[in-house]
Amino acid sequence: MDNILKCALCPNMCRFDCPVLRVEKSETSSPSGKARIAYLVEMNRLNFSDDVIDLMYKCASCDACKEWCPFDFSLGELLIGVRKDIVEKGLVPSSLTIFKEKLEENHTIYGEGITSLGLEAKRGDVLYFAGCTTLNKRKEVANANIKILEKAGINFTTLSNEWCCGAPLSILGFGSDFKKFAEHNIKAIRESGCKTMICGCPECVHTFKELYPRIGLKLNVEILHTSQFLLRLVEEGKIKMKHLKEEYVYHDPCVLSRKLNICEEPRELLKNIPELKLKEAQFDRKETRCCGMGGMLGVTNPKISLEMAKNRVSGLREACNSIVTACPTCELAFKNVNKKLRVLDLSELILETMEE
Repeated sequence: MDNILKCALCPNMCRFDCPVLRVEKSETSSPSGKARIAYLVEMNRLNFSDDVIDLMYKCASCDACKEWCPFDFSLGELLIGVRKDIVEKGLVPSSLTIFKEKLEENHTIYGEGITSLGLEAKRGDVLYFAGCTTLNKRKEVANANIKILEKAGINFTTLSNEWCCGAPLSILGFGSDFKKFAEHNIKAIRESGCKTMICGCPECVHTFKELYPRIGLKLNVEILHTSQFLLRLVEEGKIKMKHLKEEYVYHDPCVLSRKLNICEEPRELLKNIPELKLKEAQFDRKETRCCGMGGMLGVTNPKISLEMAKNRVSGLREACNSIVTACPTCELAFKNVNKKLRVLDLSELILETMEE
C-alpha cells in the first residue's frame, strides 16, 4: 500500500517513457495514473468496476517506469498485488480464467500445444529449457540451439515434458497456481541431473532466477540465458564463426536488459562474427522500447500490444532493416507486424555462421 501511494503521488516523470501511454494517449494509462486508481480502490474510494479491472492489466511489465523512478519501483510488480486482489475477489475477466484453465490443463500458454522437443530423455550436465513460445512459435530457434550444442560437443539434455515456467500465472495474479508450476519444474530440473540450465526466453530465466526464490523455492543450478552460454563457448574456443558481410540492428528485450541486466553479452557474441556490422537503435540497452508482448499484454490487450510492436519496429528499422534479438516473444511480436520482416534470434545467426 505504501509503495502504491508513493507511486500515485509522484510527479510522474516516467510517463514520458511508458509504451502503453504512448499508444493510449490517456493520462489514466500512465504509471502513476494506474497507481492512483489502484490506491483509491485499496482505500475503498473506488470499486473494481469493469473499467478499473481492465486498467489494472494495461501494463507491459517492461520496467521502463522503473528506470525513471526515484524510489526504484516497478509498476508491473506493484500491479501483480492488485491483480491478486482481483483473483481473491473472484473478479477475474472470463477470458483470463479460460486462459489459466487451459494453461493448467496443457502446461503451455498455447492451449493444446507442444511441450517437448522430442529428444531422448537422459541426464546431462547442461539442460536446455526451450520455453512455451520457442517450442510452439519459434521451433527453428530451438533447433538452432540443439545443433549448436551438438556441434560444440556439449553433454546436454532436455525435458521430455516441459511445463511453462509459470511466469504468466504470476504476472496475472494467480499466485497459488504459479507455485504449483514452480514446484513441478524444480523437481523435473533436479531429476535431469544438470549443473547448468540455459534458456533463450528472458522471462523464463527471470522466473527461475528471481521469482521462484521469492516464494521460497530455489534451483541449486547455474541459470543462464543462451546469449551468456554461447558467449562462454566462443571464449572457450568451442565455437568459431566464419565471415558474414551483413548488417543487423540488435533489439534489447525488456526483461533481458532491465530485469536481468544482460545488455553486453549479446553484443559481444555478435561482435565475434567477422565482418558483421552491428547497428544500434536510438533506444537501446536499458532505454530499450518494449516489443508489446511483455506483461501478458498480448493476451489482455492485443490491440495495444500490436501498436506497441509497430512503434518498436519503426524505431528499429530507422537503424537497419534486419533485426536480431534474444527473445522469442519479441521475435513473434515483430513478425505479427510484418510477416516478411527479417527477424532472427541470436542462436539462428550463430548457427548460420558457425564453422563446420
